[in-house]
Amino acid sequence: MAIHEVTAENVFQRCVRCGTGNRLSLDSLEVGVARRENVDDSLVQLPPCPSCRSTEFLIRAAEGEPEHPAPGSFGHLHGLLVDHLHAELVQRGRLHTTLKHRGESTRQIVVRPLTQEARERWFPQGLRIERPPGESHRGSDVSSQ
Repeated sequence: MAIHEVTAENVFQRCVRCGTGNRLSLDSLEVGVARRENVDDSLVQLPPCPSCRSTEFLIRAAEGEPEHPAPGSFGHLHGLLVDHLHAELVQRGRLHTTLKHRGESTRQIVVRPLTQEARERWFPQGLRIERPPGESHRGSDVSSQ
């Protein structure tokens, strides 16, 4: 599962199963995935892929997680984008209904927004990353949700 771009209105994601590119509105996403009475506020569930119906999840880095072992790699940049997207959704109040009903304060949810220094260093051309070398180009259609 990979996200390749985050803008003020949407995120561009490429389905790991079929390779279809999907542009998802930030208004269609929320922080938190429920399992019985528990809600994991580190997860963001993406809508099912319109091509293959696969469902994917983004996982924010854990509190106290060490620095990525390969700074500048696709995995490092992807993690930064996931953390930024998660923080943006929390800031906008895009929380799972259970978190809202519990009166969960956005201050209680761990967020890891991008610093200005990280933006300048890793994303000087905007919050986007290219496909990693060797990634398949199958299913390069772009769907919008």
